[in-house]
Amino acid sequence: MSSTLQQPVVALCCAVFQAEIEALRQGNWPGMAIRYQSSMLHMKPEKLASHLDRLVEEEIRHGNTILLIYGDCCMGMAALASKPGVIRTRGNNCCDLLLGREEYRKLSHTGAFFLFPEWAKRWHRIFSVELGLNQTNAAGLMGDMHRKLVYLDTGVLPVPATELQECSDYCGLPWEILQVSLEPLRAAIQQALNTITSVENFE
Repeated sequence: MSSTLQQPVVALCCAVFQAEIEALRQGNWPGMAIRYQSSMLHMKPEKLASHLDRLVEEEIRHGNTILLIYGDCCMGMAALASKPGVIRTRGNNCCDLLLGREEYRKLSHTGAFFLFPEWAKRWHRIFSVELGLNQTNAAGLMGDMHRKLVYLDTGVLPVPATELQECSDYCGLPWEILQVSLEPLRAAIQQALNTITSVENFE
């Protein structure tokens, strides 16, 4: 990233983080523009790549520096992040960004399937519509790959206990709540912003 960039910073962010980033914004980056994008785009990686590419080109034409608050969520993400004036948070995926690399790897090794607050209320659409799974094949697939559902409680939104139990019944996996700090997410965003010299643009 060039140290001479002085453009305003615009963040393009997956809406899976929207409540959490809004909770962080006032005390950290109150003046930074953030454009939230539907988390359902993750279900169609090619569409996510083309959608972000269009938005990035739009912001570049407006003379802005772009911060991508995403993991490595589609095949085109590395190419997007390599464009002049574009930076990206470091992380393999959304869970990596929220939990931090070490905690994410540790929990993944226990067979955890992570549920974000934003996705927990959409679990039925994700499984039955986006993935095309009924209760029988959802239970078979999830049982082969995972051992439990882990709801990542960031403390920003109420825990959707009813939806979690329904998801558990559908998938045949037990669920548990993990209270998580917003610090890894804040740090990932700040680390990316620290590569830009025009800090005054978003403070």
